[in-house]
Amino acid sequence: MINDILKPVFAVGGIYCSFLTWALLQEPLNTKVWPNSGCTFQLPCIVALTQACVAMVCGLLYVRQKRPVYTLSSFWKDHYKDMMMISLSQAVAAPLASYSLSYVDFLTYMLAKSCKLLPVLMVHLVIYRTPIPRTKKLVAIIVTLGITIFTLDGKKTGAKKDEESKSVLGFVLLGMSLFLDGLTNAKQDKLFQNAKQKISGAHLMFALNLFLIMWNALYMLLWDRNQLSKGVQMLHADPQIGRYLLAYACCGAVGQCFIFYTLEKYGSLVLVMVTVTRKMVSMLLSIVVYGHSVSVQQWVGILIVFVGVVCEATAKKGKGKQKNVTASKPKAS
Repeated sequence: MINDILKPVFAVGGIYCSFLTWALLQEPLNTKVWPNSGCTFQLPCIVALTQACVAMVCGLLYVRQKRPVYTLSSFWKDHYKDMMMISLSQAVAAPLASYSLSYVDFLTYMLAKSCKLLPVLMVHLVIYRTPIPRTKKLVAIIVTLGITIFTLDGKKTGAKKDEESKSVLGFVLLGMSLFLDGLTNAKQDKLFQNAKQKISGAHLMFALNLFLIMWNALYMLLWDRNQLSKGVQMLHADPQIGRYLLAYACCGAVGQCFIFYTLEKYGSLVLVMVTVTRKMVSMLLSIVVYGHSVSVQQWVGILIVFVGVVCEATAKKGKGKQKNVTASKPKAS
């Protein structure tokens, strides 16, 4: 009886602790002007490379602890091409999101990232040309309206044209990142659907992060060596960046393990509800800890976005219950 209570508390508590800390570290890591370097740590490939290295090691330990029937070598042989393409879209999405922070504020960034439905809808509309249910269209409209209200109130009436154009550029970069996020999720769903053997989160955690290391390392070695040299210089000038970076990577990797554990033990419906509430708390915590000034109209925008995200989660929960009821009905003989 006690174990039945402690296990879900352990799973949910692990997600909250790791990702709330991860979110609090993400903001200064991307937006703080470091004293000795005199600039922000806008080096997304180094951040992604560090996080992927830690996550890959955690993924390997996770696989060995689980000891799945479908071995890692067999999975690699069967799906390395899929992993290569999924990791590529993920590797491109992260830098775009990071660069968008140079033009949009962090709260706007978090609001846009809080609803996974928007990028999924973009992918299905643009690539797969699939019809979108009314419920999802309504949620997309609600979330877009909330983000628009929040953003418009954040702009001052006397804003210059060049500042407005920078803001537009930031939203373009953020939109491209969201689209690639949706493409990554769609490819992962397709991989799970077409797999002949059961694929676990541990398989994905190891293989995807291994390819992310490869993509980011190749990019910096072949096209952007300045990012590598600048990163080394900043880490030497401001050693505190290294501590932030390592803590950020560890929190992300541990959080992934807790997500996969929750998914396997309690299913996607529980995970969706935990993720939704975690994102809400992350934003509120950021406002309190870093002292963001939020107007009444912006609070209204945040509330509208959260209503849309909760509606999305509730719709998924309703579908899950409906499937369970259908599955439990006896078949006619």
